[in-house]
Amino acid sequence: MPQPHYFVRRSRMGRFNFTLIGAYGRITGVVVIPTENKSREEIEAAAHQKIRALADELVTVMGKAASA
Repeated sequence: MPQPHYFVRRSRMGRFNFTLIGAYGRITGVVVIPTENKSREEIEAAAHQKIRALADELVTVMGKAASA
């Protein structure tokens, strides 16, 4: 199964709204990143890392469901 695509919109206070788009549909959500003592680049990288981890988990779960 291919990796889902995702779109990210930065909100306030370390909140990042995202949409995962995959073969089965789309999921929207929010990740929150602590901002204290971090640069904008570090905050954005951490948000993308969390979203990629969610996408990987989704692929794993959906792959198990499809093979069941």
